[in-house]
Amino acid sequence: MNRTLTLNYRVEPFSEDHTGRLRWGILGNWLLRTASLHAAAHGFGYDDMIRTGHAWVLSRLVVEMERMPRTGEAFSLSTWVPSFYRQFTDRLFSLTAPDGTPLGHARSIWALIDTTTRRPLNLDTLADGGFSAALEPRDVPIAPAGRFRIDAAQPERTLTAGYCDLDINGHVNSVRYIEMALDALGSDRYDTQRPQRIEAAYAAEARMGDAFRLYRQDFSADESAVEIRRADDERSLFKALVRFAPL
Repeated sequence: MNRTLTLNYRVEPFSEDHTGRLRWGILGNWLLRTASLHAAAHGFGYDDMIRTGHAWVLSRLVVEMERMPRTGEAFSLSTWVPSFYRQFTDRLFSLTAPDGTPLGHARSIWALIDTTTRRPLNLDTLADGGFSAALEPRDVPIAPAGRFRIDAAQPERTLTAGYCDLDINGHVNSVRYIEMALDALGSDRYDTQRPQRIEAAYAAEARMGDAFRLYRQDFSADESAVEIRRADDERSLFKALVRFAPL
């Protein structure tokens, strides 16, 4: 069985942003879809894990795009798992134009949790189930996520999680947090800048009806961060560092 899954996508109408480029939310969902299909093909997909009382949880995601494809453009999205270590596993992605030109890459870190205790499992102790056989030890040419801190005292905006924010587990979807963060960075800047790299860190789950406060900090003209905290206890749910490039 092929250790790398490659799927072909096309930027269809209504999947792009106001500049005619693939929307970040759509790209994020396609990354997760491709990851899910790859996992299912090797016996550790969503249905397999639910049967054993487990679930995959996204911990970190870094996406760096050299160029975002435009309306009508086709591209290939590949994913593979290079390694796993104790409670976490890496998953990598590459996006390629039809002529072989790299469009971008992504890194992600996942944990497998027990759905009853909500605690992560030690992957070394699990039965193989095709997991080890799926490993493809090669890297992508983007840096891992770094560390950053948000010291903003006043929230940029407040939100309440609704029906359209939820995933199949009843939690706020991982990609929706990224969209919330991009919205919090203003609208005018997207006429002259595009997000080139997004580092996302997931800390806790949220459900429908939870109120959020979004805190913003600008580190430079081309780098900003957003932290989403639960309004009732200020618990951090999500952080994103966004690096911009000229449009």
